[in-house]
Amino acid sequence: MINGIASDLDGTLIDTAKLLAKAWEEAFKSEGIDVGYSELYKNTKGISSKDIIRKYKTESSPEDLNRIKEKRKSNFINLVDQGSQLLYPETIKVINEIRGKKIKFAISTGMSRDLLGKVLKLSGLDQVVDAVVSSDDVNNGKPAPDIFLEAFKRINVNPKYGMVVGDSENDIIPGKKIGAFTVFISREGNKSSIADANITNLEELLRFL
Repeated sequence: MINGIASDLDGTLIDTAKLLAKAWEEAFKSEGIDVGYSELYKNTKGISSKDIIRKYKTESSPEDLNRIKEKRKSNFINLVDQGSQLLYPETIKVINEIRGKKIKFAISTGMSRDLLGKVLKLSGLDQVVDAVVSSDDVNNGKPAPDIFLEAFKRINVNPKYGMVVGDSENDIIPGKKIGAFTVFISREGNKSSIADANITNLEELLRFL
């Protein structure tokens, strides 16, 4: 029986991966670091901001981390304010149906707190979930299991009776480590060989509950 769900955010509940990749590309470019959009889009999913910066600027001081994060934040907010849609069409409906079954729903995201508050408010997700855990709230980001363990702790659910949902192996790997039922979502129809289930739309989650 599933008593709680810990879900990834970007690429799972909201569609901001492209916006974030563009925001990172512009931030790195302003630092004289040439990292292409495609590289960032493919290889930064689920990774914390500080780990992304260290990946492409290996010798990063705390000042570097803060400066580049602020540039990324500003770029992202500008893109969102231009009217970009955040939510996938079915997201709020599915979360409400899940919680209507008395199943707790938490968000476990690699997105840093500096962006997260704005994204949650703009999308309306702050009104429909039981808990939110950011990479800033734990010692180790994905694929370490810390972020999911903290999410299940906050909703008072044993991970063995929990479900982890995400669009990256960085979600599935830690989900497996903590004994949760893992669901890989890909709207393009890609599949994970290690996930317990593969879906193409959030509505498909309901059949496992």
